[in-house]
Amino acid sequence: MRNRRLLFALFLCLAMVFGSVAWATEIMPLWDSCAMCAPDLYISGNTANCKLDVYAENSSDKITANIYLQKRNSRGNYTTQQSWTNQTGTGKLRFSATGSASSGESYRIKCDVVVDGSGGTDNITVYAYGN
Repeated sequence: MRNRRLLFALFLCLAMVFGSVAWATEIMPLWDSCAMCAPDLYISGNTANCKLDVYAENSSDKITANIYLQKRNSRGNYTTQQSWTNQTGTGKLRFSATGSASSGESYRIKCDVVVDGSGGTDNITVYAYGN
């Protein structure tokens, strides 16, 4: 009986440790550059207003972005409804576009950004959610 309690307590501790580590990695940026990526999604009626602003560390850094408007399905997965690929800029990138949406549905924009500069190349993925 004592061994069961000890084993259960050990299992509980491990679950809490691994659960908190997994949660922490989801909110931490995983890129090295000082690029700032700010996506925004606003749904108004049947229109999805999609924006992405990227500011690189240096004004000579090349920026390429692929932006995907995605709709959440009944299973909780997202499928791409519309995309804007190969959006480019040097030093900064300001993107704005509208897409079709249905009121009452959940949407997100997924932004895959590549910042290529003197410090190397960073691949950054950021999201913005709206409904």
